[in-house]
Amino acid sequence: MRYAIFDLDGTIVDSMIYWRSFEKEFLREMGIDEKEMKLSKNDWIGSDWVEALCDFFNKNYNFDFHLTPEKFHQWGIEFMMRKYANDVDFKPGAHQLLDTLKEQGVKMCVCSSTDRSIMEPVLQKYDLDKYFQFTVHCREYGVEKNDPQVFRYCMERLGAENPAEVAVFEDAAYSISTAKAAGFYTVGMYDVTEKNADKVKENADQYVTDYADLDLSKLPK
Repeated sequence: MRYAIFDLDGTIVDSMIYWRSFEKEFLREMGIDEKEMKLSKNDWIGSDWVEALCDFFNKNYNFDFHLTPEKFHQWGIEFMMRKYANDVDFKPGAHQLLDTLKEQGVKMCVCSSTDRSIMEPVLQKYDLDKYFQFTVHCREYGVEKNDPQVFRYCMERLGAENPAEVAVFEDAAYSISTAKAAGFYTVGMYDVTEKNADKVKENADQYVTDYADLDLSKLPK
């Protein structure tokens, strides 16, 4: 294999459990006992879920401050940066796989929906930049991973000419479906927070729970 595009969260590092537990973690830090947590995502699903969530919290809990989307967003950034620095570890076999691919001269990049500034602590902790030619961040680029344009952009920067030459490593159903439909070779990594794991398996050329089980001989030549 010559080229690989990796997602970070849930694919290289085991961080999605923290991204998916924002609401409980915030209430826990505010001193709310878990038994008293009134959480139903149906109450804040909408076009601006952060604003709806803040309204829900303000109505249901007696904070000594008014929670705004700006305050919650800043809290979320600081929370994840702490988790990246102190608690987040590699997905099974990920560190060894990156070492192997680097030794083989594979050109690799990260394509993530997480901003570079937020993931910086985990990049530094594990010296991840040594594996990758560059990192691409969807919000900065302007396209999320439900659009194949971002994968094609990564492909071209890596030097590949055809999606079939490139392996895309993902844990999320929507992004691996996008990559598969665009002609990329796809590797699905199991993540406990992905509710559409069947879709990941369906669209993955290989699906693993541990990269030690990945058949390297089947990756693009």
